[in-house]
Amino acid sequence: MKKIAFLLLMLLPLGVAAQKQQDMSKYLAGAVTEQNGIVVFEKSYNVPGKTKVEIHEGLKTYLTEVILNNENALPQTRIQDDQPEAGTLAIAVEEFLYFKRKALVTDGTRFYYQLVTQAEDGKFTITMRRIRYIYDLTDTPSTEANPDVCFTAEKWITDAEALNKAQTKLLKIPGKFRRFTIDRKDEIFNGAAKAVGAERKMKMVEVYE
Repeated sequence: MKKIAFLLLMLLPLGVAAQKQQDMSKYLAGAVTEQNGIVVFEKSYNVPGKTKVEIHEGLKTYLTEVILNNENALPQTRIQDDQPEAGTLAIAVEEFLYFKRKALVTDGTRFYYQLVTQAEDGKFTITMRRIRYIYDLTDTPSTEANPDVCFTAEKWITDAEALNKAQTKLLKIPGKFRRFTIDRKDEIFNGAAKAVGAERKMKMVEVYE
């Protein structure tokens, strides 16, 4: 019994390392998508049984809570377009994205992007685009843009800019921006899908007896 326990303990670090490697793979090659050289994240979801207006209103309620009323939202965050009949919602976002937030150390960036949702009967598409960053290390970031520290997603978080030549590792600084951008995108997209009751995609597993 002791021998089995010892072997399990020996295997545990390998399992943790494998899990960490698998988790990091979501940030590697292809994780940041481009359309005509412009960074654009976009995903579509099926929402059976709901009308365009119902989906639109559900998305607006959710995004108002997590974007407009977010404690990290900054003054330029606002609704740009809201057309329930057309199913269109566009939000200009300015928020503070924290990389590290402790009592004595704060590291983060002002994060700018546009969110667009397009609802139809039974489905919707959500898009994050026009992404840029204004980076400093202050606890209370100024809302005035400083062009000396302004980075666009195209020059900062793409495969070419944020990964090593072998595309197996994130570079230290742009890789940090890439990772937290992807996490924030996933948080918003997944939350929006859940808020309106989108279908979950199930992986099919074949079982042989």
